Amino acid sequence: MMKHALITCVILLTVCGGLAAAEKEELSAIRPLLGQGFGNIIEIEGRMMYEETGRTKAWRKKKRMQVHKVGDQKLKKPVMITLETFSFARTLLPANGTTVHLRGYEIGRFGGIPDKAFADIPQVATTGFHFEHVFQVTKLIKSEQPQK
Repeated sequence: MMKHALITCVILLTVCGGLAAAEKEELSAIRPLLGQGFGNIIEIEGRMMYEETGRTKAWRKKKRMQVHKVGDQKLKKPVMITLETFSFARTLLPANGTTVHLRGYEIGRFGGIPDKAFADIPQVATTGFHFEHVFQVTKLIKSEQPQK
């Protein structure tokens, strides 16, 4: 486990070391989107909001949620976050528009390709280099279908 953490740190330092000053400044401002820290078990409430057929492949079939409440605190402004589940837990996320109450923890990762990388590799359709906030679902506590 410690070896894996060290390797991850070395990779992040290598990647961050090659970024322009403006990009470094943005990366130093990475904070948990939900305000409760990365890896802390929390409960969130909101509405499922995702597209089965998105404008771009990068967003297609990503399960996303508009979070209205974190723990006991109602948010002043809702935030969107990508949801992931453990395949071995067999948790199925409900349909688009469903109100949900979930337990889990926030994680994040870097994705995409920096523009300057295309000086060395063929250009492909992809997202730009970015940090993505993700909520790892450990339990679906409650879900309610929208009233019709």
